[in-house]
Formats: sequence, C-alpha cells, structure tokens
Amino acid sequence: MELPRALSAGILLRDTDLAVVVSRAASATDQLALDLDTVRGLDPGDAAVDFVVGRLGIGIVLTRRPQAATRAAEQGALGLLHVLAFDSTGLGRALDGSPRAHGVGCVISPGLVLMHMPPSDLERLPRPLVGYGLISDPADAVACLELADAIVLRAGAAHAVEALARTRSAAVPHRDPVLTPR
Repeated sequence: MELPRALSAGILLRDTDLAVVVSRAASATDQLALDLDTVRGLDPGDAAVDFVVGRLGIGIVLTRRPQAATRAAEQGALGLLHVLAFDSTGLGRALDGSPRAHGVGCVISPGLVLMHMPPSDLERLPRPLVGYGLISDPADAVACLELADAIVLRAGAAHAVEALARTRSAAVPHRDPVLTPR
C-alpha cells in the first residue's frame, strides 16, 4: 500500500488474523496501529497488549476495553478507547468508564459525528482524539481534522485529501497520523 507522503500517515490493521499482524509488524516501514478487538486468534487482554506492543512494536492500540487502552499506555504505546458515538447517551456512558490516564485517548466512531457534536461534548473527549469511520469525502476529512487530532481514512480518500491539500490555498490541518485501514 502506498501512503500519501504529503500527509503524516500510518496503517491501521483491523479485521484480520494474528498471523497477518505478526507478518505486517515484521516488515513494517510505516507506523502501525492495531484495532485489538478485531484480531482473530488474539484475546484482547493484558497479555495481548504486552505482545503487540512489546514484541511486535505496534505503537497505537485501539480497543473498546478501558483496561487494554490503559495497559497499552503503560507499555509506552498510545492506547485509544474506541467509543461508539451514535447518540449522546452512549457517548456519556462510554466516557464515564473511560480511563483518564496519560497516553490514553479516544477514537470516535463514526468519525463524521465529530462535525455534529456540540463543543461541550468535544471538550469532554480525552485527547488525542481520532475520528474513525464513514469519512470518505475530502472536505469532510478536512473538517474532521479541524476537530480531531487524527482521522482514519481508506487509502483512496487519503490520496484525495492529499490532492486537495495541494490545490487549496489553506493547508490541510496537520495532525499525526492519518491512518489508512489495511
């Protein structure tokens, strides 16, 4: 996969099996993030976090489990708690259980929700904040990047955002990283 070089980008591994994760980590030249809960053959507990961070060198771990996000941060990675933000009630419950620890941020799904959240909700979200899901339009991606620290885009959308950045007089907000799912 060719990542857009004008953007700070990495690769998100998700919906895959453990053998693929090990193989990709062994040959990685770009920053890797892992959606821990979607890896077949891996129980997403402390041992899994220790393995993917300590042995495989994965630097960003996404999970719906607060303990796993905290463990990733304790191991020196960035732990991102995955929050489904379809409504304010679900968002509130997820944030109430969110660890407030150094190195633990959150992933909001679907990412397009960010553009519709009231400022008070955005302020409650732990940072770094990542928008994940349903972001495909370059203009929407730029709008989400103005609210979040990073976004997850498919490779085609990431290249479209890169092209948009070249043609606009205003630069695309720099965030680190834009992750492309693999």
